[in-house]
Amino acid sequence: MEEENINLSWEIRVSEGRAGTDPEAPDWEVAELENGVVKKNEDIYDNLTYAEAQQIAGMWTKKKADAGV
Repeated sequence: MEEENINLSWEIRVSEGRAGTDPEAPDWEVAELENGVVKKNEDIYDNLTYAEAQQIAGMWTKKKADAGV
């Protein structure tokens, strides 16, 4: 049996229905993507400022790199 190769990545994007024009407004979300697709809505973290979204995406990317995945 072959093991599936899953590529995890994180995308910062504007939440649905939000303007995304003010980086200080909680208009942003971070989505965890498996091979470029959101598999579970529970893996979307929203109501973030742009700086918070960058921090979360950066933290997860670093954890992935530290794990050697």
